[in-house]
Amino acid sequence: MKKLALLVLGVLLLSTVVSASWDDAGGRALTPYWQSVDVWYTLLVFVNGSEENYDTIYVRFCDSNGNFCSDTHADMFSIRPGEMLMISTKPGVGYAMILNSPHGYIKYRFQEGGQIIPYALIFNQFTGGGFTVPVYPQDHGF
Repeated sequence: MKKLALLVLGVLLLSTVVSASWDDAGGRALTPYWQSVDVWYTLLVFVNGSEENYDTIYVRFCDSNGNFCSDTHADMFSIRPGEMLMISTKPGVGYAMILNSPHGYIKYRFQEGGQIIPYALIFNQFTGGGFTVPVYPQDHGF
């Protein structure tokens, strides 16, 4: 029991020193606009351009005021080398994110900062048309 108590105390002390935040990621990016109303939905595509390295992607949908409107516990995705990952605001297309706002912007964080290439598309199911949205490095803004 004493060993367990010492181990728990050590882990707690270590967690205060080694805490990381959103800004400590290897790479960060922004998409300035997303939409999910009626027949419109947003599709995000991430491609791992590396042939050797795995990475972890964190995706946060924010409303126009900057408040998170997606589940922050289900925002982490692992991506293998050479793999493509699709995330959308529509159920049945890629991994569907549940949102509580109709539009806003998206923040990404790449844990290792490897060769992750993000794409964003807003699509209209009725007309079959859509438009792409640029992705910017978060440190540079838009």
